[in-house]
Amino acid sequence: MASPPTFIMSLDCEGKWGMADGLKSYHHEALTTAKITGAYRQLLGMLARYEISATFAFVMAFTLSEEERKGFPLLERRDPGDEWLAHYWRDLDAGRDDGWHVAEALDLVSEAGGHEIASHGFCHRPLAAIPDGAASRELAEAAKAAKLKGITLDTLVFPRNEVGNLRAVSAAGYLGYRERLDRRGGRLAALLDEFSTSTLPQPPLGEKDGLVAIPPGHFFNWRFGARRLVPPAVTVSRWRDQLERCAREGGVVHLWLHPHNLITGPKTAEVLDKVLADVARLRDAGRIEVLTQQDYCRREANRQQAA
Repeated sequence: MASPPTFIMSLDCEGKWGMADGLKSYHHEALTTAKITGAYRQLLGMLARYEISATFAFVMAFTLSEEERKGFPLLERRDPGDEWLAHYWRDLDAGRDDGWHVAEALDLVSEAGGHEIASHGFCHRPLAAIPDGAASRELAEAAKAAKLKGITLDTLVFPRNEVGNLRAVSAAGYLGYRERLDRRGGRLAALLDEFSTSTLPQPPLGEKDGLVAIPPGHFFNWRFGARRLVPPAVTVSRWRDQLERCAREGGVVHLWLHPHNLITGPKTAEVLDKVLADVARLRDAGRIEVLTQQDYCRREANRQQAA
């Protein structure tokens, strides 16, 4: 069965949690509540302009208000053996709590409507690197936060994009997860790829441990550091080529980034806007379908049943 031409956009929503074990001075300057909410407004405005639905995968601890945090002993108790949360507690003790908990970000996405709210774990602890039972506890905490917020988490974006403990994810009731791109060569190879204007759409990956494996797609070039060397026109051509191939031949184009990339790489938004305009053009011509991760999982489950 041929794969329908599909576009997915997913966002890793994490604030300071994403760099918990490696925060730099510029993170403290850039990842403030005011700047984070500004980036979400900018991104949501762009998506509304082109009527594109996206998947916002939240670190659920990031969405908690100060009052709500009191209901999560994991965040409150100071366990000296918890090396991951030690960074969080150290920052709070130093008065650097801005950017760790931004409930307004989730509120903005919910109020916009039309988008999927997904999971990026509870506190961005890498799930693939911990025992199955510990992964289950992290997912249970995420589910607890989601219930508090009145939402259901159907798909998962693994913290650090490190995929593992799929049985725990399946047992937690998820429909699917974003796969990891199999790439060799590390960051240098990833940077060099950005200078290529030809990229293939990806095929469906089927199911793993009862979960729909969502094609991993590609990180949208974040105009920061060495990545600023990539000409914007090259990035637009790279995605346009992939989208046009997808429209002709089928498959999946999956674009992902972090909302805070618009803060630390402010010119990223200008390039992203052009790519989303191409997505809307192809969608309006009936040549490509725009889905959230949740939509994709449901469609693929139905396709598998019909096959």
